[in-house]
Amino acid sequence: MGFKGLFNRLGIRQKIGCGYALVISVTIIGALVGRGVEGHYHQKVRETIVNNYKKAELLTDIKNNILRIKIHQLLLLSPQMKPAPFEEQRTKILDSVDDLKRLLDQVKSISENTSKISPQDAASLKELADTSTESLENYSRKLAKILNQVQPATLSNPKELQVFQETLGGLAGSPVSMQLNQLAEKSTNLATKFDESAESHFSDNGGQIADLILFSSLLISLILTIILWLYTSNAIAEPLETTTRVAQQVTEDSDFSLFAPVTSTDEVGKLTVSLNLLIQRVAEYTEDLQEAKIAAETANRAKSAFLANMSHELRTPLNAIIGYSEMLHEEAEDEGYEDFIPDLDKIKTAGKHLLDMISDILDLSKIEAGHVTLYLENFDMSTLIQDVVTTVEPLIEKKSNTLTVKSDENLGLMFADMPKVKQILLNLLSNASKFTENGNITLTVEKKKADEINPQECSRTFNNNASVFIFRVIDTGIGMTTEQMQHIFKAFTQADASTTRKYGGTGLGLAISQRLCNILGGEITVKSESEKGSTFTVFLPVNVNLS
Repeated sequence: MGFKGLFNRLGIRQKIGCGYALVISVTIIGALVGRGVEGHYHQKVRETIVNNYKKAELLTDIKNNILRIKIHQLLLLSPQMKPAPFEEQRTKILDSVDDLKRLLDQVKSISENTSKISPQDAASLKELADTSTESLENYSRKLAKILNQVQPATLSNPKELQVFQETLGGLAGSPVSMQLNQLAEKSTNLATKFDESAESHFSDNGGQIADLILFSSLLISLILTIILWLYTSNAIAEPLETTTRVAQQVTEDSDFSLFAPVTSTDEVGKLTVSLNLLIQRVAEYTEDLQEAKIAAETANRAKSAFLANMSHELRTPLNAIIGYSEMLHEEAEDEGYEDFIPDLDKIKTAGKHLLDMISDILDLSKIEAGHVTLYLENFDMSTLIQDVVTTVEPLIEKKSNTLTVKSDENLGLMFADMPKVKQILLNLLSNASKFTENGNITLTVEKKKADEINPQECSRTFNNNASVFIFRVIDTGIGMTTEQMQHIFKAFTQADASTTRKYGGTGLGLAISQRLCNILGGEITVKSESEKGSTFTVFLPVNVNLS
């Protein structure tokens, strides 16, 4: 078995490891030989380079420490700061200040050791330490004073937290803080100077043989690196890219007939095989889920169709009960049977309530079953609004609410299914009156061009040349939270269980209104705040198109 056959039997990690080990070995051997040859010449230069790098590193640490102080200071200004994170940030910023003091002491100590540093560099470092120590002490005292005044209760008190953050923010913009920025800038400049000085010594002295050995080792390492890169690209990257493309295409298109080609027996090949098995299993599960979905949708449509067809059978007995209760009520009044009247009123009220609930259920079932037929006609919008107000007035007065109507003049005609538009408005106003007590309910009506509507208010796309009626029902009732608003348009659902127990109802009014808006080519949106009220907005085209 030759070397090539042995190499091909290795896994990807072993192949890459051998290649990089070879590159590193050649580089290390060349560097060691070159360093051995030039060691005789560069001993003093090396010491100078090390000293310059240490000074540059020390100055860079000063700059980094100042940056850490600024970062911790910004984190302390966070409006959501809690006691535990605050204590952590306070400790970190004070520790960073102490570290900065220690680093300045080291700079001062280096500037005094003139045996390992030039007079010019010593003077620069001494000036940096002397001019910065006092300003750092001032900043440290002010910062410690501000932080020590903060107690855990301060963080939970918005006003005290604001005062603390304003004081800390004032310190961030103070002259003392600006002096820290100047210290960081001076440290950076001196660090750059020492880095450049260290790099310049690499070109001083040195033997030609050492340079040749170093150059040769680097050239060989570069060639081996290129060879390794080409192999990695062909043997590893390409199969991985192919496998990734197949996975992305399966994810985006849900095309489970795609499979990644298996081109090797190494780790990439095993990964490809695993991906193909995963695609196959997902395809099987997806097919099962699709069949289950179709079966569920079929059952739901059958249920909706059954309820829609049962409309007459359910409503007729209830209408008979209500009719007979009204007849008995009249006879009881005529015959003077006053004791029967309260019970007959209860029968009539309960029957009407039950009829309304069944009507809502049947209306929703008709919509879901696709049995809704639109009867489009021209009607005057102002007249419709007046009819709606007249119908809903008893509900408004029942809870001592006030209804205000605001509409544009000359609203004109609307070409749509008038009963369904009326039902939408009645549902919204009934909903507002149900959840508002001793409050105000406002109905606003306006007509706009489609291109004048803010896309953030309405996601529905209308013809730019079309006109749109915008109805808003605003109440000052109990309102809703963000979580509750996610469920209000779901059938048989109200804001929460307590709402259902307290206010009653089937929770179908808003669901029916939303579906009717969609059928009429419009949209309904809601904005609400708990304990402050809700605003429902309906967008309907002036001219409804059956298509």
